[in-house]
Amino acid sequence: MSKTSAVNGNLIGIMGGIILSTDSVFIRLMAVDNSWLIVVLRGLLMWAVVFTVWLLVPKSRSVLGVPWITRQNLLSVLFFCASSACFVNALNRGNIATVLVIISSTPFVSAIISRIFFAVKIDRSLMIAALVGMVGVVIVMAGRQSGVDASANYFALATAICMALAFIFASKVENGTLALPSLGGILASIVVPIFAGAGLLPAISALQPQQWLWLTIEGALIIPVAMGLISLSTRYVAPANAGLFLLLETALAPLWIYLFLHEAPTINAVIGGCIIIIAVVSQTLQAKKQAAIAL
Repeated sequence: MSKTSAVNGNLIGIMGGIILSTDSVFIRLMAVDNSWLIVVLRGLLMWAVVFTVWLLVPKSRSVLGVPWITRQNLLSVLFFCASSACFVNALNRGNIATVLVIISSTPFVSAIISRIFFAVKIDRSLMIAALVGMVGVVIVMAGRQSGVDASANYFALATAICMALAFIFASKVENGTLALPSLGGILASIVVPIFAGAGLLPAISALQPQQWLWLTIEGALIIPVAMGLISLSTRYVAPANAGLFLLLETALAPLWIYLFLHEAPTINAVIGGCIIIIAVVSQTLQAKKQAAIAL
């Protein structure tokens, strides 16, 4: 893996992280109480968009990969599926900032799994950036009220673990990886109704036009683009580094919540968010510096 590729991977991942940070706003705007309904509909929308692009733009296929499950991408798709279901349930059940704080442990989870089970050497600058980022996470957490629903915390932790594993296995897929999150989404759309029962159909018919609008924006644009870019970054950077981009959501989501929903973040969220952003940007600049030295 060249130093220049690492820089490109960081830039791709940062772009994905910034876009992903708006996700919580749209989930709030949907005002849909049934989390499983959101999982099903956004999974269908994600996959429909990716498949349409794959079908109509042949040149995109080298980046997208195939819009169906194969033996090579199966593990990554399974974990993207689980993370999608857990993420929506976590956001719908608990405090957004606290949920995102827990999910931001993904870089550590990814680094530990990669090191222990796959003998992957983790760059020291990456680990330092992750540690600094987690300091920001702790500051954000300290400024939030206690009493978060325990189930939300469990869903958030499961999201972090599944996301880390999804990135690890995505990095092992030889062809395009941008479609992998959408494949996880469509798999969730197939599996969830089996367990959720027949209650989903009445819930779909009860959705209002404005709810459909936010669902479409989130499912057909925000998630496939954001997760696709972060997944794509694993072709150029370590999976643990890809997890680092998720910290941007922890940093920026309170800002979007404030701007669009008028919920002011605490001073701790502002300070911690700034630290997280500095950690991610510093890691990118370090990769760029190393690339310049190598030339």
